[in-house]
Amino acid sequence: MFLKNKWWAIAESQTINKKPVALRRLGVDLVLWRDSSGTVVCQAQHCPHRGASLALGKVVDGCLQCPYHGFRFDNQGNCTLIPCEGEKAHISSKMWVKPYVVKEAHNLVWLWWGETQPEQSQIPWFEELQDHPKRWASGMMSWNVPFTRAVESLLIDLHHFVFAHHNVARLSGFGSSTLLDPFDAKVEGEIIHTWGQIRPQKLDDQKLDNQNSNNPTLNQSMSVANFRHRLHFPNLAIFDFGFGGIKLFVVGTPIDEENTWAYFRYYTPFSMPWVSQLISRAFVWVELNLVQPDDYKILMSTRPRESGLKVNNFVRADKGIVLWHKLYERAQTMSNSENA
Repeated sequence: MFLKNKWWAIAESQTINKKPVALRRLGVDLVLWRDSSGTVVCQAQHCPHRGASLALGKVVDGCLQCPYHGFRFDNQGNCTLIPCEGEKAHISSKMWVKPYVVKEAHNLVWLWWGETQPEQSQIPWFEELQDHPKRWASGMMSWNVPFTRAVESLLIDLHHFVFAHHNVARLSGFGSSTLLDPFDAKVEGEIIHTWGQIRPQKLDDQKLDNQNSNNPTLNQSMSVANFRHRLHFPNLAIFDFGFGGIKLFVVGTPIDEENTWAYFRYYTPFSMPWVSQLISRAFVWVELNLVQPDDYKILMSTRPRESGLKVNNFVRADKGIVLWHKLYERAQTMSNSENA
């Protein structure tokens, strides 16, 4: 169903406080809360007694209390109190809430999704990104778009920008920048590297011949941006367009088969942290209010809703997407064989 034995980012740390939070990720209804030590706890969302959402409850004495009948559950999912039966009542082993392994790192909550234990598995990250929250700003949204389609747009695709976001592209100076040349992509382990130049090209002008294309001086003079993009398979990406060290970090995590959680974080490394955060917030606002609504509208129109190697007709500029789908199909095949 979803790739197993991997760490998936499921929430931003600052959104999980004392009050329980309801989430749906990877097709499972979850509740996240903090115990008496401040550690994030992740469990199945519904009470084993009568099915109420534990996210509507509260934390009492380090345990999560159900809002319906007051049953309490510790951070391991064990029921510690059934008020209607009294403190000395026998508690059945069936009165248990399934716990999930989570960790906090890089201001995100990560869920381990798999049958094996994650002791030897490191949380994926791009080490160049600074964890200091005053150097970045973030935003998030939920899309009614399947994971495979969302990944293509959110985490990889570059050449849709001018057309899907023409108003933003015009204001940012990218209005006529439709050509990716030179352009290439490769895979190293579970990292997809994409790099090249974005430059103007008149759609009715076919005079760019191979000689010009291979001329580095001409390429540089015509370039609007030199981009570098990396994707940590399956769902983390970083975009660097060479503008003063500004970077965009993106996460796409399945909510279920039909929906995807998208998380954006802009980094702007100015000398004064408050300036970095202010500018980062402006970029996030543009992303959430001007850029992503365009993508969402288009993705809602695509058919079939699920993407894959056999349902698209790819072109050269889609090489990074092709590489991702190949890794995804291989990982799914391996996961299916392990479960057979």
